[in-house]
Amino acid sequence: MVECALNREATRRGLGGYRRQAERGTWAGAALVVTGLVLLLLPIEASWATDAAAGLGVAGLIALGIALSALRNAGRMRRALATGPWSAHPAVAVVRGGMVPPSIVLGDPDGGHAWPFALAAAKQRYERVLPGPDGVLWWCGDPDRGGVIAAPGGEELVWARPVRGHHTRNRTIGLAATAGLFARPAAVGPAASPVTVPGIVTVPGTVSGSDAEGGARPEPHARRLPTYAALAAAARRQALPAAGRPPRREADVRTVPWWRVRSLRRVSGLPRLLVSPVPVVTGLLMLGRTSDYPAVVAYAVIALGVGAVLYSGRSFLASGRATAALLARAARAADPVPKRYALLFDPVGGAPVLVLFPYGGEPEDRPEGVVRLYPPGTPKEPRKGLPAGPSGLVELRGGPEGAGHGGRVVVPWIEGRPLWPCGPFEELRPGDPAAREYLERLAPPQGASGVPAP
Repeated sequence: MVECALNREATRRGLGGYRRQAERGTWAGAALVVTGLVLLLLPIEASWATDAAAGLGVAGLIALGIALSALRNAGRMRRALATGPWSAHPAVAVVRGGMVPPSIVLGDPDGGHAWPFALAAAKQRYERVLPGPDGVLWWCGDPDRGGVIAAPGGEELVWARPVRGHHTRNRTIGLAATAGLFARPAAVGPAASPVTVPGIVTVPGTVSGSDAEGGARPEPHARRLPTYAALAAAARRQALPAAGRPPRREADVRTVPWWRVRSLRRVSGLPRLLVSPVPVVTGLLMLGRTSDYPAVVAYAVIALGVGAVLYSGRSFLASGRATAALLARAARAADPVPKRYALLFDPVGGAPVLVLFPYGGEPEDRPEGVVRLYPPGTPKEPRKGLPAGPSGLVELRGGPEGAGHGGRVVVPWIEGRPLWPCGPFEELRPGDPAAREYLERLAPPQGASGVPAP
């Protein structure tokens, strides 16, 4: 049976989400256009009604055009993903400047060649598939006509077109070569995905049905989890040299209330709540100067501010405050548990992830669990404040508190400072294909030649 990329559940989920988002955009754009037309046809003589109708109509047409283009790309992606498997490639992003999305250059598995692609996506989407710290992306399609580029895991999808023009292609490939594309080791391809056929689940290239003694056989692609040595090496590859001054030290959570700790204030949403009334005040000041600002604009600003206050207030009271207090209690817990860690980064968004191993073990030890972290730095420098060592020793503080809300909450302490988790401790079960797939997304296996491993 021929393997295709759509056999992977994550790929089907990503494509479905992309199409649903495009459909919602289509309906929203059509609704704005219809609202503008209705407002234009109403017997309202005020100039603001005409201006509002024109604004709604233009915004609706723009949204409609973008959404219809996304729907077209969704169809293209489905056809490409249904015709072939995913392959993994070393990748480099070539920034062209301005508002133009960067080009992505993939290493050709035959070695010595490269494929430059232009991304057909908005900024918030193409940023999800920029090469991660290991510089690996997945590809499915025809390099001469276009195809789908995804972050490892195959869920975040972007349609990519080949870069046209001999001079532009050569320049893009040259910049990628300067960035070290051809010096990178080959990327190991994704494992085959289970394929469902009537009555049985098979894996491409394996025995199934009547050829399998006793019925269904264990999936051979459910390999063991990577070792501490492998993930520590990946963490060293992903580490970046420290830049600029070290971050300002925070208040010690063990001696002060949680709201005195800068990171926990950010986790709780308190800063957002404090600034949310600003539009309300601005709108009230605008109402006092109706000669300079139309009243409808002032009321719109006030409505925006009220919505921001309600949203941020509900978020803070419903979960933010309780989450920050829970993390503070976990960070103060007695009897810390020592572990070893490897610090990796999610290729989608770059969020840090601690992979945890038994304390005092061997290089061949398998991971016990992961803790996803809030980036401790600023939006421009999200890694600032992370441990200097990509691997080493960590103390876990916390306990069963919060287990009823999705898992055990633990706070890692490294180099005498806490790192704040954005979720509970997640146990990794040996032999779990989903666990291995997640770890391979964080640290794509490295090959020794220019040909991706099957």
